[in-house]
Amino acid sequence: MIETIPTKKLLILQSLILLGGTVFAWSKLIPQLRDFLALYGTFFRFRDCVIPNPFLTACFYGSAAFLVALFWSLAIYQNPSYASERRLRNFLLFGVVFAASVVSYEAALYYKLLAAGSVPVTCTPGVSPIETPCFTGMLFFIAAFTFSFSVTRRLRLIGTV
Repeated sequence: MIETIPTKKLLILQSLILLGGTVFAWSKLIPQLRDFLALYGTFFRFRDCVIPNPFLTACFYGSAAFLVALFWSLAIYQNPSYASERRLRNFLLFGVVFAASVVSYEAALYYKLLAAGSVPVTCTPGVSPIETPCFTGMLFFIAAFTFSFSVTRRLRLIGTV
């Protein structure tokens, strides 16, 4: 007979996946913030920048989304709830769609499918889309989203509200 993984362990695994995504995303964003601040002395410069302002790149918003999802997952660990896990799963779906949209836009820019002068939203312009942090972040979001189905199913079966 196959034993099932306890619910708390599933919630820990979900949080670990999100922790990995959070650490990865912030490890890419913090050097960008540091470099931008060193070059311009402020975060409030948005035009005529040699390097993009990190607050205007998808990296910032993806990093923030990972942080929100991680705290949300930890809150569910403390108080398991089917409804909250289902909402987290929907948020993770948003993360997948957001990251896939950015990677698609980066691919269109990289392969010159968009008009010259299009605004880059990536933190690594000119790099192959599969080598960008957004692509790796998308993989973390996909992993967390896929795993959340197991957690949601388990919480529904044990009857949490």
